Amino acid sequence: MITLDDVTLTYPDGDGRVTALDRVGLTGRPGTVTGITGPSGSGKSSLLAVAATLVAPDAGRVVIDGVDAVGLSAAEASRLRRTRIGIMFQQANLLPSLTALEQVQVMNELGEAGSRGRRGAVREQARELLAAVGLAGLEGRRPHQLSGGQRQRVNLARALVNQPAVLLVDEPTSALDSVAGAAVVELIVRLTAERGTATLLVTHDLEHLPQLDEAVQLVDGRVSTPAAA
Repeated sequence: MITLDDVTLTYPDGDGRVTALDRVGLTGRPGTVTGITGPSGSGKSSLLAVAATLVAPDAGRVVIDGVDAVGLSAAEASRLRRTRIGIMFQQANLLPSLTALEQVQVMNELGEAGSRGRRGAVREQARELLAAVGLAGLEGRRPHQLSGGQRQRVNLARALVNQPAVLLVDEPTSALDSVAGAAVVELIVRLTAERGTATLLVTHDLEHLPQLDEAVQLVDGRVSTPAAA
C-alpha cells in the first residue's frame, strides 16, 4: 500500500515559493490501479516524485509498504526505491545495445531481488516477466526492432523485476496510438491485480479511466472531485 497523508510540497519561485502539492491525501491499495489526472501544472509530476521518494515534501507523510519514507536518510530512501518501488517512466529509455532480455536482467542486478547474483535464475526471471507482458519469443530483439507498444512492455517488465509493493506509472500511453495505449493500460491493470501491487498511474487520456479501479483529479496541487471518463 502507499499513502500520501496531508502532503505539501513547495518550490522556490523568485523571491517567494510556489505550492506544487497542497495538503494532498491519497491512498493506493494493493491490487488496484489509481488513475491521477489533471491539467498541465496541476502537480501530477510532483506527486509521483514525492511518491517515489525522489523529493521530500515540506510537510505530511508518505507511507510505502508500511514504511514512513519522510525523514529517511538518502541511503535508506534509495534502498526503499530499489526494493519496494517500481517506476514505469513516460519514455522507455531502453539501452540501444541491449536485447529485451538484457534490459530486464540489468534492472534485476541493480536491485536486491532474491535471485540476484545467480545468473541462471536472473535470466529465467527476466524471461518469465517478458512472457507476462506479452513478449515471449521477442527476448533477443533490440529496441529498434520493437514497436512503441512493445518497448513500453519492456519498460513495464523492468519496473516489476524486483517485485515491488508499489508501482508508479507516468503517462504510459503518451507516445502510443489509441489501440496500443489501451492494450498497455489493460496489461498494467491485469498485472497489478495478479501481483498485488498498489499502482498509481498518471494519465492525460481520460478514455482509459474506465479500465482503472479508481481515479482522482489534481487541480492546482489539490485533490479535486473524482476524475470522470
